[in-house]
Amino acid sequence: MKLKAKKVKSVIFSVVLLVFSFTIIFTASSCFAGTDSATTINDSLEEELEETGISDEIEEEIVEAVKGEDLTDYDNAQVGAEIKGAIPGFLCTNKDNIITIEVKNTSDFTWRVDSKYPVKVAYHYYGQDVDANDYDGTSRSVFENDVEPGETAKIDVLINDITQSGNYVLQIDIVLEGKYWFSSKGVEMLESPVFFSECAQ
Repeated sequence: MKLKAKKVKSVIFSVVLLVFSFTIIFTASSCFAGTDSATTINDSLEEELEETGISDEIEEEIVEAVKGEDLTDYDNAQVGAEIKGAIPGFLCTNKDNIITIEVKNTSDFTWRVDSKYPVKVAYHYYGQDVDANDYDGTSRSVFENDVEPGETAKIDVLINDITQSGNYVLQIDIVLEGKYWFSSKGVEMLESPVFFSECAQ
């Protein structure tokens, strides 16, 4: 049993070393290619484990433990999106507002839903005749599934943070949580003037 435990520890160390090595390699290569490296790392990991000769059960546990890790180099990735839709000219201050838009992923990485850095849709607002604005703290809307490069997804954007009546500029933007807004990378937002007021219940 001790021998088996030592072997597992040795394999785990090798796996961690392999993942670390590939992370460095793909971080360097992403400056040129900018690809999502997780699939390649997972394939190499499985090959490494096959060579160790450990049991299938232990191998499966180790693979699953690291397979879901998001190893994308977001700081050097190509960021892109095309946002299509229309923002109504009137929205409610006392109700949830839902705006359905289409977003195409023109980045070179997958927009992940379940990740340390998930991609979501949010918005900024600036009051024109009222003293009210918010850039970072607005509601987030989540995609139903991961969005691969080149794919287009529909998403219902929740607008519910504006409670003071008046004229505003509303900007729908995409955010990579924990990293950056897509607009800070040159991606065009969906923007429009909107009048907010109470709606009949």
